[in-house]
Amino acid sequence: MRDIRRYWQEVRTLQATLPEFVWLVDVEGSAPVEVSAAHAAQLLLAKSHRVASEEELSIQRAKEIVAGKERQRAERRREGVAVVGPKTEAGDSQPISGN
Repeated sequence: MRDIRRYWQEVRTLQATLPEFVWLVDVEGSAPVEVSAAHAAQLLLAKSHRVASEEELSIQRAKEIVAGKERQRAERRREGVAVVGPKTEAGDSQPISGN
């Protein structure tokens, strides 16, 4: 019983030092995930995760931006929407590639 109390005291102590949400990475190097301070404290104490570095977060954000743009393109294609650029000197307009 004493060990359980000590564990939860350590969790609460660590939780108090963390921001409301924390980006963590599995020690084996998976993609960063954002979790609450309460959950982060438990994972950090278990040593199964570590706080994500700024570099890992920038890579993840870049991947999310690319994935979001791809979802938008797929949604537009499904709806039959084409993004068209301004008219050229020849008077025709061409679809903008990638959109």
